[in-house]
Amino acid sequence: MAVTSPLGARPTGAPGRVRGRKVVRAATVAVAVSGLVITGVLAVVTFSGHQRTEHTLLDLQTTLIADAGEAEDQLYVEDHLGGAATLAAATSGDVAMFRQAMSSTVGGGNAFVTGSLWRLGGSSPQLITEVGAQPLVPVTTALLREAEVSRPFFVTQLVAPGARHLAFAAAASGSDGTFIAYAEEPLPANRRITEPAGSPVAQLNLAVYLGRSQTSSALLETDSSAPLPLRGTTDTTQIAFGTTVLTITTSPRASLSGTTGEILPWAIAGGGLLVTVLAGLLTEWLIRRREGAEQLTREVSKLYLEQRTVADTLQHALLPQRLPDITGVEIAVRYVAGASGVDVGGDWYDVVQLDDHRFVFIVGDVSGRGVRAAAVMASLQFAGRAYAHEGYSPAMILERLSRSVDIERDDHFATVLCGLADLSKRTMVLSSAGHLPPLILSGGDARFAAIKTGPPVGIGRKVPLAEAEMTIAAGDVLIAYTDGLVERRGEMLDMGMKRLQTAASRNSSSLEDMLGSIVTELSEGTPTDDIALIGLKWLA
Repeated sequence: MAVTSPLGARPTGAPGRVRGRKVVRAATVAVAVSGLVITGVLAVVTFSGHQRTEHTLLDLQTTLIADAGEAEDQLYVEDHLGGAATLAAATSGDVAMFRQAMSSTVGGGNAFVTGSLWRLGGSSPQLITEVGAQPLVPVTTALLREAEVSRPFFVTQLVAPGARHLAFAAAASGSDGTFIAYAEEPLPANRRITEPAGSPVAQLNLAVYLGRSQTSSALLETDSSAPLPLRGTTDTTQIAFGTTVLTITTSPRASLSGTTGEILPWAIAGGGLLVTVLAGLLTEWLIRRREGAEQLTREVSKLYLEQRTVADTLQHALLPQRLPDITGVEIAVRYVAGASGVDVGGDWYDVVQLDDHRFVFIVGDVSGRGVRAAAVMASLQFAGRAYAHEGYSPAMILERLSRSVDIERDDHFATVLCGLADLSKRTMVLSSAGHLPPLILSGGDARFAAIKTGPPVGIGRKVPLAEAEMTIAAGDVLIAYTDGLVERRGEMLDMGMKRLQTAASRNSSSLEDMLGSIVTELSEGTPTDDIALIGLKWLA
């Protein structure tokens, strides 16, 4: 039976359904295209993030390996072979003393298999004595002459049928001429090493080369069965080693951030519309996975790195990552870790804004070095920040800090300088617990603040701390610092403080430039102790 259109013009069937199908198709295509675009973008972003994570973790692992492992060889050769040469120079080549000095390093499972002492003079070197096995190849005059002018020691690779050795030679001069201590260290068979299954290095392909080139002849050792040089995702670092460098190259044997991060981009690409809906949550999960992997790497590093790496990481993490933006004052800071030794100290700085017109700054230095010093520094920093927020004066803040540290219990004390600035009154109240006085730049004059210094925090003496109040004018600059900036071994402290006055008095385009110039000039680019530095400039 025919059905008539209510309009009386045509049946209601085909045209309406056709128009409906077009709407459905357009919406479906739009959703599909949007889903594919979003999924594609997320897949690319996720894949790139995974690659960045892999490179970051590989770079961190390579740096940790270089710091924790190979650098020990440099110190070992300097301490033992260089020490033996110095002893020989001081004793005019005494055979018994040289043999005693080398007895703990040659033979018997020690690093060196052979050692010898030579005197340079005349047309050819003179062999004084030998210990251990015979050298892999005869010691040449050219090698000894090269060692004579090399610092800290000369190193080369020796090759003989079926064996390879590293040859080291260190020179020292005395009243009876120049003496050369020579030793050889065998390389692993076929230059292959095996890492324990539980070692963090076991998940990496590792290759160590003598010099800057990654050639077969320069290879010292590797744990990789893959062809060399390593290909694909690699990371390379170089460390000083005698007269040359060690080149360390690594590549991952599997994904360093876990298999999930490796397969996630493909899962997103194949998930279609469902992945489009869930991509945001999954991407956040991946980011957390990455952060978790990096945190795990930092924790693992504590198990096999030198104490310096652990303490340095902790100290930088505890320092303020961002300073408050306070109207009317310019603030700049510097922190430079000391270059000597394997530990770092407990220097820190902090700025705590109390309100729109007042803020507290603290600069401190924990005695000693190492992880425990950094831990004491952290407790003092956070306690000082809390006391500042509670409204205590500088002297009261320092007195309360003294209650949280005890040198007999913690084996550390600290010198601390605390200041309270009131921008509306243009005043600064200072109090010092054994800390060096800050430098004040005012009207072209550079002077150290006159503060009565009390005992350091944590020594147990219950002595009330004094406070000094001063008026600050527009354009005045205050520079507070730790002793690593001005102290030098073997000279009076006054000389370093005079250098600081001179350096700070030079014209600078900004407070940041001023602090940078001061650190560069006083530390000469390689400070031996940690430096914490804070500058405050009162604006007009």
